Amino acid sequence: MDVIEEGFDAVIRTGEPSDSRLMARKLGSYRRIMVGAPKYFEQHGVPKTPEDLMQHRCLLYRFPSSGKVDQWPLSRAGETLTFDLASSMTANTLEPLVCFAESGLGIACMPDVAIRQQLEIGSLVSVLDGFNRDHTILRVLWPSSRHLSPKLRVFVDYVTTALFPDASKETTPR
Repeated sequence: MDVIEEGFDAVIRTGEPSDSRLMARKLGSYRRIMVGAPKYFEQHGVPKTPEDLMQHRCLLYRFPSSGKVDQWPLSRAGETLTFDLASSMTANTLEPLVCFAESGLGIACMPDVAIRQQLEIGSLVSVLDGFNRDHTILRVLWPSSRHLSPKLRVFVDYVTTALFPDASKETTPR
């Protein structure tokens, strides 16, 4: 989408901004991580290698826009590993995956920012971290101008604080 041509006040995007007509502020970064409930791992064991996932119940995410199933961010020695994971359930939104994983129905791959509370209280635990090199930067972009409008500044500050409480308050032209 063209932010300026379509009249958007702001958009949130991953990756490097490529339109020089836009200003950008890094909100923070997140990782997609593999998680499951402690009770799932007690019953089925903890995967030690990515190949072990072939013996586990995997809760997969399907992108609603393309219909493609998300590939989990697994790598070894800098090389991306690709598996056709056996799906016990597939969803096109994160909420059911969080619920299924917390209920002990399998292992899911989700953005850590979406399950921060579950990780803190221990209802979900991450696995295979040594095989995960995922790191994604999230930015808010808006049409270039001398100053942010007050309503846009409030929105940007809110989103930054809500998603990434420890993020820097840096604004850079891009």
